Amino acid sequence: MRKICLCMVTIFYCVLAAAYGQETDLLQRANAGDAAAQVKMGNLYALGVGVPRNSQEAIKWFKKAAEQGYPDGQYRLGGLYDVGFGVPADPAIAAKWYQLAAKQGSLDAQYRLGVAYEQGRGVSKDDSEAAKWYQLAASGGRPQAQFKLGEMYETGRGLPQNYKDALKWYLQAAQKNRPEAQFKVGKLYEQGLGVPQSTSEAIRWYKQAIAGGDSEAEESLRALENN
Repeated sequence: MRKICLCMVTIFYCVLAAAYGQETDLLQRANAGDAAAQVKMGNLYALGVGVPRNSQEAIKWFKKAAEQGYPDGQYRLGGLYDVGFGVPADPAIAAKWYQLAAKQGSLDAQYRLGVAYEQGRGVSKDDSEAAKWYQLAASGGRPQAQFKLGEMYETGRGLPQNYKDALKWYLQAAQKNRPEAQFKVGKLYEQGLGVPQSTSEAIRWYKQAIAGGDSEAEESLRALENN
């Protein structure tokens, strides 16, 4: 029993030493200017993982990476200004950093920049610009952007109205288990917009959306079944 306890203690200290070694190595790389390590340090402080949660330290490390032109650092710094974590909320500064990261291909930043233009948050409201950034993020596989792009095609905001294209993007998001997109696919099938009308397909998609917690799908399914 004593040998087992001694073995467990030894393992514990080995793991602790390894974790400490990894953290020390990460800090050394971050201090040496490694932008990826700087973002990881920022994440640790933002989440309070392995270190006390500290918004100022998170900002410091994200800013170091962002100022080197590292897109993930730019996106994360923009996010702090967007929500006001450790700094006063400033949508204009957030949009500036999102734009820098988006131009370098960050799907997350492209999506957030699309939201900024759609809502007029930190930039002038512009549905065409919103659609442009959603398109880039959607083409890269970002499901939230795929859903948003579907909405813009459905409503004709920022792009010509096109139900077939709306369905295409809703389907891509729906297949990634986005309940709001599954609801929209069901609605298009119910109404026969961009696709032949099919009550059975509408019900199938509504049920998937309901399983994901979409309340609108519950109402639509109830109304459809009561007709």
